[in-house]
Amino acid sequence: MIFETSRLYLRRLTKEDIKELFVQIFSNKEVVKYTFGYNLFSFDEAKGFIENHCNFDDILGLSVIEEKESSKVIGLAGIIKCDYLDCEDYEMGFILGKPFWGKGYATEIGEGQIEFAKNRLKANRVLALAHKDNIRSLNCIKKLGLKYCKTISTNDGRGDREVYYINL
Repeated sequence: MIFETSRLYLRRLTKEDIKELFVQIFSNKEVVKYTFGYNLFSFDEAKGFIENHCNFDDILGLSVIEEKESSKVIGLAGIIKCDYLDCEDYEMGFILGKPFWGKGYATEIGEGQIEFAKNRLKANRVLALAHKDNIRSLNCIKKLGLKYCKTISTNDGRGDREVYYINL
């Protein structure tokens, strides 16, 4: 386990998580449209993405969000190193399956990520990026106390993203 909050665990992935992540995230158009673009993933594409970009053995990278009470996989979250502002920073992010929207989980995992970055990574600042039309994520980012910095074009295929930061 990477860390826990009152209702959630952030833990490393296992191969058994791939099917549920496909169902919760990669096969839902409303979930992928602001994270990966407008195209849904086939199961094989999702499996390839997960195997190449998610965290199976480290504390950094995309990891599984698991609901404590039900042990259900509800999404992905994580922290990665980045240099969007021309210096080494950490980017935090989260993606929840649609059935788990509106329950305060994004705010809860975001608070956990900020504490993790401050206490375990000894980071000075954390960034969060979001598409300008992803109102739910932007509201959550602002609720977490992050401030708008600028809009950038990412090099990883996500397109234009608004960059928010919080000094720790």
